[in-house]
Amino acid sequence: MKLLKRIAAFTLVELLVVISIIAILASLALPAITGALVRGQATQTLSNARQIYVATFNAAADAITTGDTNIGWPADCGATWTAWANGLVNGGYMSTNDFAKMLSAPGVVRPTNTAITAITPSAISVYNIGESSTMQEAFLTSANYTNPSPLSSTAKPFGDKAFIVFYKSGAGNTYQAMQATNVSILPAASFTNTKF
Repeated sequence: MKLLKRIAAFTLVELLVVISIIAILASLALPAITGALVRGQATQTLSNARQIYVATFNAAADAITTGDTNIGWPADCGATWTAWANGLVNGGYMSTNDFAKMLSAPGVVRPTNTAITAITPSAISVYNIGESSTMQEAFLTSANYTNPSPLSSTAKPFGDKAFIVFYKSGAGNTYQAMQATNVSILPAASFTNTKF
């Protein structure tokens, strides 16, 4: 009598158990991965805001030394979006394409090669501050933040997952939604000026 050798293999039940465990682990990891992705995107947007700040700060420093009223902080060069943006681009502080790129964020992409007058802030809100504004006033925020309203889950660029604030002092940070109404982080005086 011949003995049949049994082939070692997984049974259907064993395969289903393994697949179920993998699915459970993936569902537990997905929120953490999504949160890390949003934090990374918010950090990139904060970096973009820093570039706009540096260009504006340099323009403001030049405006003080030369007396040029076409460059500087938004409130000091006409108090309009177009005047401030033209000052940055025409003054050589930033190219049109770089400026459009700095105003974009995940989900809110600006077209390249666009005239400055056609570019409007969308991912980043610019506040109309000037040389006389305090250092604690917000200069830039992500567009999903509106003081003091709670963040909306559908607001671009980050919904209610995160928002950024960049102050006139040069300090900037990425915050979580639960910090949106924390007055110690966002002084009320920061938002007394209008936003473009």
